Amino acid sequence: MKVSVENLTLSVKGLPATIDRELHPRIAAYCGVRASDILSYRIVKRSIDARRKPDLKLIYSLVADIRDGADASFPLVPAPEEIDNGTPRFECRNGLLHPIVIGSGPAGLFCALILAQAGCRPIVLERGRDVDRRHEDIDDFHATRKLNSESNYLFGEGGAGTWSDGKLYTRVRDGRIGYVLDTFIRFGAPREIGYYSHPHLGSDKLPLLVSAIRDEIIALGGEFFWDTRAETILVKDNLCRGVLLANGEMLEAPAVVSACGHSARKFILNLMKTGVKTSLKGFQIGCRIEHPQEFINVLRYGMRKAPPALGSAEYSFVSKPSERTSTGGATTFCMCPGGELIPATSDCGQLSTNGMSNSDRDGFFANAAIVTAQDISRFANAAEAFAFLDSLEKKTFEAGGSDYTCPAQNASDFLRGTLGELPDDGSYIFGLRKFRVDTLLPEGALRAIRRAVKHIDNLVPGYVDNGVVAGLETRVSSPVRFERSPETLETSVGNFYAIGEGAGMAGGITSSAVDGIRIAEAMLRNPIR
Repeated sequence: MKVSVENLTLSVKGLPATIDRELHPRIAAYCGVRASDILSYRIVKRSIDARRKPDLKLIYSLVADIRDGADASFPLVPAPEEIDNGTPRFECRNGLLHPIVIGSGPAGLFCALILAQAGCRPIVLERGRDVDRRHEDIDDFHATRKLNSESNYLFGEGGAGTWSDGKLYTRVRDGRIGYVLDTFIRFGAPREIGYYSHPHLGSDKLPLLVSAIRDEIIALGGEFFWDTRAETILVKDNLCRGVLLANGEMLEAPAVVSACGHSARKFILNLMKTGVKTSLKGFQIGCRIEHPQEFINVLRYGMRKAPPALGSAEYSFVSKPSERTSTGGATTFCMCPGGELIPATSDCGQLSTNGMSNSDRDGFFANAAIVTAQDISRFANAAEAFAFLDSLEKKTFEAGGSDYTCPAQNASDFLRGTLGELPDDGSYIFGLRKFRVDTLLPEGALRAIRRAVKHIDNLVPGYVDNGVVAGLETRVSSPVRFERSPETLETSVGNFYAIGEGAGMAGGITSSAVDGIRIAEAMLRNPIR
């Protein structure tokens, strides 16, 4: 019989990294049965209680399968029926065949996967390269400092998330999230992503998962075209009829999906020129701050070395807008425990920072962005907003010495507006160059981020003294949102769909994948015109 096990609490001290797979005796003791009576179990949720550092606790909620007739010392609570994981219906009722999906990030991949499973044989166009060749191009960038503007940390199979830790946490509430996580697990992700409160995959594991999903799509009749950049869509009588490629070739299709990501700025502007309606939306900019991981472990766990059962500590902080002044709020974003800073740019002569971690998160440093929202009323249109971001990235590139070195400043100097010496080491592949990063930020953003850094330091003393502010973070979210029909989920142009971060409809891997699934479902039920 299946029973619920709630609030199974274990002291972290002495627990191995493999504890999640070794809970049989703990569950047996909790239920008052023999260990041999526990046939199997499924972890529903695992959380950390760090209120009494360094006496840390792991708290589990589980469903255990106990042998019928087991003599239990305590009352057993029957487990509720399994909840549907949001598996979509993969039925194509309208004869949709060979739709085009532009972009192979999480939104595009999951949209194409659903279409392929429904028998639609989608065609995926990717301006970058498959993950193997993309990895080679990134390695070559590291060796030569020569950027391939079509295959880099942002463009290529898997999208920008492939080399940025693979965080799966989202504030979106949608039953399809269960399907997304189950799909990753089916293609090789660790099972714990299904029950960790802040699951992640790691930049070393994501390429393998991405290629496995691609192989499934191909096995179901889909096709992938690499090094194939879409210029715009073909529109006739306000209906999308296909795609115009950068090489001048035209591809006809019964429906087209843009899953381009928000770094495809020129392509987004080209779509708007065809009559696709959009609106400006809030977006964020900021900078990265890096600390020794040991400092973060002390902050979160009360100890320098992270317990094996927990791994490197992470953090999240929010600084609310000032009620007395016009200073805006700010928040930490995309925190990478045991990670490294990376040059997340797709344009030569421009630089934006990001962070990444491998699955073990065992690096010496930790980093996070601190970002603040921009007032969109200062921009007349999307072109101005993108030009603003381009100008920040060009200034950052030049401040680093115009060779992808990252400009950086001690956090204490960042607050004072001074320039001191930097630490001898750091995680950024091309090294740091001392520069007044505070001078790169617009005044409003600088005030908000300085206030946030002070606020965090008040909560956790040492945040400033141990921190280094590096570069600007400008590839956080899109300033553009594409309009959608509430009924069909098409854009203002029929047969054309815009999804994921590039459409202003998602923020991260999981929410982008969910959005891709929703649109695929709509495509399968909408009539073809």
